[in-house]
Amino acid sequence: MKAKDWNSVILIITTLALTFQEKIIREVYAMIYKPKTGSMWDPSVIWHDGRYYAFMMYNRDGNNGLDAGHCFLASSEDGAHWKDEGIVNEERERERGCKFFKCFVGKCSDRFIMDHGVARPEGQDVLRFYESRNLKNWEYLFSSEPDPRWYTRGRWDHMYILSKEEGNPSAGYYGYPVANANPEMPRGVGMMQSPDGLTWEVLPPAKVEWGDISPLDFEWGGCERIGGKYYLIGGTGGYVSNGYAMYVFIADDPKGPFRPDPEAYRLCGSSTNNVSWLAVWCRGKNEILISNYTSIEHGNLSPWMLPMRKPVVDANGHLRLTWWSANELLKEKPISLAKTSVNLNTSKADSDYQITWLDTTFDLQKGAILEGTVNASTVNSGCTAGFVFDEGNGGSMAIQLDIGAPDQRETHIGKLRKGTDGTFEFVSEDVTGKYCATVTGIENCKEHTFRLLVRLSVFELYIDDLLMQTYIYKPSGGKVGFLSRNAEVVFSDLKAWSMSLPAE
Repeated sequence: MKAKDWNSVILIITTLALTFQEKIIREVYAMIYKPKTGSMWDPSVIWHDGRYYAFMMYNRDGNNGLDAGHCFLASSEDGAHWKDEGIVNEERERERGCKFFKCFVGKCSDRFIMDHGVARPEGQDVLRFYESRNLKNWEYLFSSEPDPRWYTRGRWDHMYILSKEEGNPSAGYYGYPVANANPEMPRGVGMMQSPDGLTWEVLPPAKVEWGDISPLDFEWGGCERIGGKYYLIGGTGGYVSNGYAMYVFIADDPKGPFRPDPEAYRLCGSSTNNVSWLAVWCRGKNEILISNYTSIEHGNLSPWMLPMRKPVVDANGHLRLTWWSANELLKEKPISLAKTSVNLNTSKADSDYQITWLDTTFDLQKGAILEGTVNASTVNSGCTAGFVFDEGNGGSMAIQLDIGAPDQRETHIGKLRKGTDGTFEFVSEDVTGKYCATVTGIENCKEHTFRLLVRLSVFELYIDDLLMQTYIYKPSGGKVGFLSRNAEVVFSDLKAWSMSLPAE
């Protein structure tokens, strides 16, 4: 065969290989998503022209998303199923050890503005700005540093962009960068403003009226207006809860003063372990959403995106996270259940548990969604109903929902094991109770609906479409069951589906 013929064969093989590789890279994933290769961190989502776009920190060479040098893009037509698009930006000074940290993308008139933090050898104290018309090709604008009149160089990081007037781009924009105020100033909220998104002026920090809440510097997931109020969400660890968690601040004006919402302060997160990370606002199609992401085991720095949530403000003005209707698209094929109802009765037992496992074992690589109703009745305190996840060797992870009045109950997640004497021992790892915006339990003698999502080592529970918690366990298989403690509990109308995604 002549050399030029060999070259033609090699070209054809190379083309086929690249086509096959692109097919693999662009496979669709859902609940939960991460890039096919490499590791991501801190995704931010925006909707435009019929598609959702998720921008995230990206380490293409390792398992630690915090070692990101690039910005990775994933897209979704429905907000529930995601596919890789690839790298769309990179840190300008990677060669000297600078890292691409969290970015936000905002729509400013007819263009998009991306800002992202930079972890430099000198510190995390620079914001870079880019513009784009198509969300894929980005042109560098400038870099910003904290104004020493008001801020230290401790941190100058990702900035959420909010229009000053909804639907009026000419009014300009506010930005909420992650920042540290000077020591002589009270802890507040970093702020900038811009007439067009292309040039930005640093403003003094917005005031926070902390009340009885201890002041702290947060990293911000953005500020959005709902019903004439401004809701600022921020995350940190080792604060009200030891694990990383999100918190809610409310203001009457976009420039503050912001006030913690003490009755529903913790929006989501774990009380002891770092499971879920920074939640951020997302401008969806004619609606506002919140996106979040999670590690699939303690200490894992190659996390996955979670299903997006629908934020709502209840009658008392508290921000809550709810099931987003588009997540119904995560359901693929019905899973046949031998039991569509389970009756448990430990109402006459003293501190005893009853557990019933589903006959069906879920494929955790594929993922499953279990739905139904729960109705519990009791005449005592310290009574619970909930769910169990098999961890093998007689142990399980359990969700225990207290039964009672809202201000008197908690939900605990932890290890449940049956001892040699036949009694159960429960060790709580996470508690949701007073001052939390998520579900604290269920009412006595009232029927509640539930949605339970489980995939890999992650589960997520909704009660009456309100988020209860996202948490992790160490599965030995796909067994899921129900529990009661000192209560009569009926789980009914049970239905299950596999998730619409390929196995990992």
